[in-house]
Amino acid sequence: MEAISKPLLKWFDVFGRKNLPWQSTPKNPYHVWISEVMLQQTQVLTVIGYFNNFIQNFPTLATLAAAKEDTVLRQWAGLGYYARARNLHASAKIIMAQYQGEFPREFAQIINLPGIGKSSAAAILSISFNQNHTILDGNVRRVLSRYHEVSGHYGQAKTLKRLWHLAEKHTPNQRIADYTQAIMDFGATLCTRQNPSCQHCPIAQGCQTKKHKTQAIFPNPKPKKPKPTKKIAMLIFINEKNRVYLQKRPSKGIWGGLWSFVECENNKNSISQAITNFDKNAQKQKTLPAFKHSFTHYHLLIHPVLIDCKNSNKTFYPASQHSLGLPAPVNKIISQLNKFAL
Repeated sequence: MEAISKPLLKWFDVFGRKNLPWQSTPKNPYHVWISEVMLQQTQVLTVIGYFNNFIQNFPTLATLAAAKEDTVLRQWAGLGYYARARNLHASAKIIMAQYQGEFPREFAQIINLPGIGKSSAAAILSISFNQNHTILDGNVRRVLSRYHEVSGHYGQAKTLKRLWHLAEKHTPNQRIADYTQAIMDFGATLCTRQNPSCQHCPIAQGCQTKKHKTQAIFPNPKPKKPKPTKKIAMLIFINEKNRVYLQKRPSKGIWGGLWSFVECENNKNSISQAITNFDKNAQKQKTLPAFKHSFTHYHLLIHPVLIDCKNSNKTFYPASQHSLGLPAPVNKIISQLNKFAL
């Protein structure tokens, strides 16, 4: 089915993005892999800076595998969805151990690496090695949903199955790497979520939503549920050297593997008990302004509390010049600590 592939490849030759940091010639599978993982939940313009910094710190797969998890998470801090960074690190170790440091070229091998799904594995193989594999990332789902007026949200199995079927039919037998990049670029730059540029669309002639003027309806949105709000207190213990206490979070859950403040429920009894458990001589000093941090499924209302803990023998860290990966809200609090000195 060439209704999409031929005009998209023609468009890509003129307008496609070919100078992104991970688009070297020949393609470096390590770079492609890192970029694909970063791009899973993040836009290109945001990823570029993180990608360049990540490659500067881990120029090869071997250096990534040899790094400490905290070092990897620090370079990822701010990009979100931290399981991606832990999975990259774990996968690098597997590749070093099982594939002698050479990035695997078999679909079954790649999809078994932590954090690699069907579409990501296909993208890595098609872009890096020009292998014939079909992708279905968010951009492609949007393009095909509009082009064919596919009803239903892709979170529904029936809809997703239909989209995979269409993606496979449209994938050409030649120029696989270019087509993979072309349809992703097209979705990212023209067939965008809001206000698609239909007047410049190379496949508008066959697009069903263009024909029926239903571009704003497709893809069908996921049924919305109101986001709940969770409330926590973050306890900022500060010692006599104005260092702060940070503890490593569990690998699973939000901010997995990053370093954060002590947390508890935001009520007087819970805060008092948490302070006593940490150091019975510690004294609550100030409650800082609360602020909201939003995740995909809920809002987190954070109430920071400054606590004087001058005589503790626990390990404290400088508020800056450390090598720890911190969640964005923790960085935000630390950057404002000078305003609220004890």
